[in-house]
Amino acid sequence: MSRMIVAVCMAVALCLAFATGCAKKSQPQEQTKTAAEYKAEAQKEITQENANQELDKLEKSISEESAQEQQ
Repeated sequence: MSRMIVAVCMAVALCLAFATGCAKKSQPQEQTKTAAEYKAEAQKEITQENANQELDKLEKSISEESAQEQQ
């Protein structure tokens, strides 16, 4: 009889554990930009005066990334 009570208690505990499940943690959603947002940002940051400097930055960044990938 006591085994039956223990078994029922265990079954109830398992059912409650499965019913409640794990607590879901809210993860901050990663915000991505649209093409229009990137274009608007670029139009603000890149002007005729600094276009060559920005191009040099991009070329340097690309060459550094390709050098890292080759290693």
